[in-house]
Amino acid sequence: MNERLRPDYLDPFINVSRVICRGDPPIWLAEQLWRWNRWLYRDRLVEETRPSRAQMRRNLLEVEEALSLVTEALAPSWVREFLDASSRDPIADPERLIVALEDLQYRAFQAQTSPDLATKAGVTKPGPGKARPEGMSPHRLCAIMIWEAWKHVHKAEPKPKSRRAAEAAESYWRAAGGEAHHFGEEPLAFWRHHLKKAAASGVKDFRTEWRRHLIEAERSWTRRNSVSDGA
Repeated sequence: MNERLRPDYLDPFINVSRVICRGDPPIWLAEQLWRWNRWLYRDRLVEETRPSRAQMRRNLLEVEEALSLVTEALAPSWVREFLDASSRDPIADPERLIVALEDLQYRAFQAQTSPDLATKAGVTKPGPGKARPEGMSPHRLCAIMIWEAWKHVHKAEPKPKSRRAAEAAESYWRAAGGEAHHFGEEPLAFWRHHLKKAAASGVKDFRTEWRRHLIEAERSWTRRNSVSDGA
């Protein structure tokens, strides 16, 4: 791509690509990181609206108590008779309805003490993290994207303790609008945990999807430039 024609919005992602490649990066990689940026930006905004663990436990308690009241209120058959009579159609499988409500009540009870929200002692799990079942956080997503980009470029996986891989993840996080991380004397150590998780088998499906995007981006770039050179 002609440097004079290169859009300015690519500059932060070219910088990320340069960290990954340790040298002049291919423009297609910067373009793909820019495209992925919208997913990371979206997940980051969703994460900001999530409640705290304490708030989630309170919400689940409210759900449990509300379901208990509804289940008890629907227990007498005459209540269901009037509910049936108030509409043209009868309640579909009223007994199953009660079972479903009881199941939700039990799930709400169990969720309050899940390892994602509470300690073994039953108190709210400490730490600044938001309430989220173990899975894909925005930081984990960022680490996976960098992990796959690194592997595609170098044909080898980055080491979880790689300072340069952590630097690329931090650079990409900030390019997507995230705030810088400042934890202790080594801020990049924050990414070691997420890079290690990015390499785990549990996120293989996510990595496969990002890898597909990378392969197609490189092929598309090659095709476009082959046509331009031929013309």
